[in-house]
Amino acid sequence: MRAVAGAMLTGFVLIALAIAGCTPGYRRDGQLVALVNQGEFGRARVQAEASATRSPQDRSYMLDRMKIVQMAMAEGVPEQAEPVADRLYDFLRTQGVNSGNGFGAFVFGEQNARVWKGEPFEQALALAHIAVLDGMGGDWGNVRASANSALFQIRDVSRLIERGGTTGSDRERLISGLSDDRRVLELTTPVPSNFALGYVLKAIATRQLAGEFPGEADEVTRQLALVAPQLGQFVETIRSGSYNTVLVVDYGIGPEKFQTGPDGAIAAFRPGTRSDQRPLRVSVGSQEGFFPVVCDTNEMAMDLRWNNLEDMRLAKSYIGSGLLVGGLVAAGTSDNRNVQAAGLILAGIGAAMKAGAGADTRHVETLPQRTYVALLDLRESASTIELSIDGIASSRLTLAAVPAPGAGQVQMRYVRMPDAIGRSWAGSGSVLYASDETGPATGRNFPYILGGRCVKTPNEEVLTSYQRSGYLKGFTLNDLIDLYKEEGIRIAGRDPGPIGLHVLEGGDGLYSPRAGSAGFARLFGQDHPPYRPRSARVRQVADELARSAATK
Repeated sequence: MRAVAGAMLTGFVLIALAIAGCTPGYRRDGQLVALVNQGEFGRARVQAEASATRSPQDRSYMLDRMKIVQMAMAEGVPEQAEPVADRLYDFLRTQGVNSGNGFGAFVFGEQNARVWKGEPFEQALALAHIAVLDGMGGDWGNVRASANSALFQIRDVSRLIERGGTTGSDRERLISGLSDDRRVLELTTPVPSNFALGYVLKAIATRQLAGEFPGEADEVTRQLALVAPQLGQFVETIRSGSYNTVLVVDYGIGPEKFQTGPDGAIAAFRPGTRSDQRPLRVSVGSQEGFFPVVCDTNEMAMDLRWNNLEDMRLAKSYIGSGLLVGGLVAAGTSDNRNVQAAGLILAGIGAAMKAGAGADTRHVETLPQRTYVALLDLRESASTIELSIDGIASSRLTLAAVPAPGAGQVQMRYVRMPDAIGRSWAGSGSVLYASDETGPATGRNFPYILGGRCVKTPNEEVLTSYQRSGYLKGFTLNDLIDLYKEEGIRIAGRDPGPIGLHVLEGGDGLYSPRAGSAGFARLFGQDHPPYRPRSARVRQVADELARSAATK
């Protein structure tokens, strides 16, 4: 009797735990998404870094690092992303889509998977972003390697869809096929990737490395033409090499992952920004060009070839339902206490499996909805480039002071376009502060923290320019650096570790986004409130400089 009672208690406990374990899905970071949409990439980067899990065993670990890399690139500070990107690349390039997602993960829940690398399309986009990050540093060998890694094989699920019948959507037919036959590995076939952005980046990189990989660029462009015939003339421009600047331009908010189907067992995606085929309009002086969409993240998310683990989650739901119903029927219809106890235990296990069947909806909220690649031939030492999505006025972004590369060189720059409604800086085209990307400030050529217009990294050359303008005479470089230390300001390239929000926006970080980035446009294309010194020494020097500047 005691054994039977114990078994019955165990069954009830399992059912209670299962019900208690039905937790809501992953909550999308709406604040981070809003910052991205507004072009506040500095704040988005700081938030992504602050909220990122520190444990490599946490399922969000890889996805959090994808967000950090994307936000640092969007801000125009790729050097802040490099250590994270290196670690991310090492994880993503290992074999297997997601390590540790075997039978244990199937039965006990995806959260027990040792490493979760994201959905296959998220992985491909992360590797493409790492390729662009390498391109921003002029490392074409690593661009080629990262782009090639992004072109991993995907699975052809057509046979599974066929087994599901002839009615309903592809997703519904796939589910039906899975419910009839679990032999997923037998019914899916690895096929070459159709990831056009990966082929574009690889083609551009291999063309720069023609001496090391003769003929590879032609082969890659042939593959690109096969997987993306709609790119047409764009592919011919890559072949011709009639450009010296590659702008990789992201726009919009990527799709949101949510639960659907029985017990929320199916992971599905809904668009953030809606898809369309509007081209990117690019103007440089009197020259204007239009460039096609290279990658639509919505399409990748909806494409079953780029999805993962639905079969396991759905199977758990069906098996759990069978165990739960069967166990309760056995317990309720039998007079045998042992059968009743066994039925309750089975029902508890079934309930536990159903509770764990819900799809894990964590995803990379910061993905763009689409990606363009613009191939330009810049000749001016500093060009102004205007970008907009054809027919979408709120997408307008003006990039000032974009330098041309050296003779015979090709440069890559990354741009994340914001929603420019109400953001005057997006169309400013002005440079109101001196940075490491520009020359000395006009007017008050001394540090912003002292009331001036300069946010350059302090060094001997910068100090000399101040003194030539009649300011900070008698100061040494150490004296200047000490002023930043007094204020608790961390300087990129000098102080180790992540650098926080920029001083122009009330933060304690000093860095210079790359010219041609949205971060450069936001920080230096609009006026900011005067800096308020915290230390007595900086207040004293600022007061002295204010009196000196007033007499000039």
